[in-house]
Amino acid sequence: MKVSRLPPQHEAGQVTLANRLPPKYPQRLALETAIRNALRGLAGRWDVVVEVPAGLSLVIAVVAPDGSSWTMSCCNPEHRDPESIAETVRAACSRRRWLDPTAPASGAKRRGRLEGAGGKPA
Repeated sequence: MKVSRLPPQHEAGQVTLANRLPPKYPQRLALETAIRNALRGLAGRWDVVVEVPAGLSLVIAVVAPDGSSWTMSCCNPEHRDPESIAETVRAACSRRRWLDPTAPASGAKRRGRLEGAGGKPA
């Protein structure tokens, strides 16, 4: 039986979270726990930074297993449940499309759109 190893972005999930919230931030540990739990089960390595720059809003920066990244800003986070913030992060992460440099090009002709009737080029 041949055993094949999956590329790193498809392996069991791993979350590295840098919590840069002030030690006395009211929801500091609740946000960290909620985000870790929300990303559990997603494939690959996820790097997350949580901070409050200049105390204005909560910022969550995420680097996906394929190296792509995105940020989320949340105004007045003290009025939102940490679980709802974490679920928003999970929803965004689960919608990411993997970049696979070994995949075939996606510019293949599609019948009826790039081809004329009878399968002949338009």
